[in-house]
Amino acid sequence: MYINPRIHILSGAIRNVALLKIIAAIFEGILRLMLKKGTTLSPDMIDIVLWRSQFLISAAQIILTFLLFFNSWKKLTRYIDVIPEDDRKAMGDLQEEYFGENIASLSVTSIKSLIELWAVIFTGAELLYCFTSLMYRRFTSLLMLALFNGSTVSANFFVMLYNMTHGFKYQEILSSILLGVFITGIFLNDRILKLSSLSVLIIFLLAFALFDMQTVNIMGRDIGLVWTSVVCHVSETVGLFLLSFYLSRHYKGL
Repeated sequence: MYINPRIHILSGAIRNVALLKIIAAIFEGILRLMLKKGTTLSPDMIDIVLWRSQFLISAAQIILTFLLFFNSWKKLTRYIDVIPEDDRKAMGDLQEEYFGENIASLSVTSIKSLIELWAVIFTGAELLYCFTSLMYRRFTSLLMLALFNGSTVSANFFVMLYNMTHGFKYQEILSSILLGVFITGIFLNDRILKLSSLSVLIIFLLAFALFDMQTVNIMGRDIGLVWTSVVCHVSETVGLFLLSFYLSRHYKGL
């Protein structure tokens, strides 16, 4: 059985999550500029006010993302329940016979599976990200106590270790998103989605292993730019928005 090819439930849900993450990133950036002024060697996560703010933003994202996908799941279920379960296979065969290529790119069963997959990825990965962020904050605090003695050498050594380990904080959430993209590519037999997922993974690994932290000045404040963080945040905001756009443009009823 297939839904109306003009209805895009999955891509719409992914687009809404991408917009939610973009809004959350903007709000978090504004909070950082407002709450932490001046130049300091300590990472933003050490600041307790910023840390609690980020945690609340992540909690809000988890709740809203769950509600978005639950609403999408219920909407698709309503379309499915219009046809009795015993007649859905026959309805799908009739749609394929009479409409040919003018039907949705995937059956309702496959779309429902993908909605459930992405719901688990977004909510589960964000929960794990909160936990790994907590543990990484503890690690960073202990690292600062062990290394900082006021000298330039100890400060540079801390920055180097912080940059080298920062990718561990993001690897699970990024790998979950990329796995979702790859599995969606498998469902659709789409080589572009599969190669895009692998390409972002390679870029992340290169940033993790080779790129040093860069310092940029924004509104009179020096900010350390960790490239693994940049790759992850761009992937889960702009990347997801492009994914939803690609799915809605190239596939029917998705």
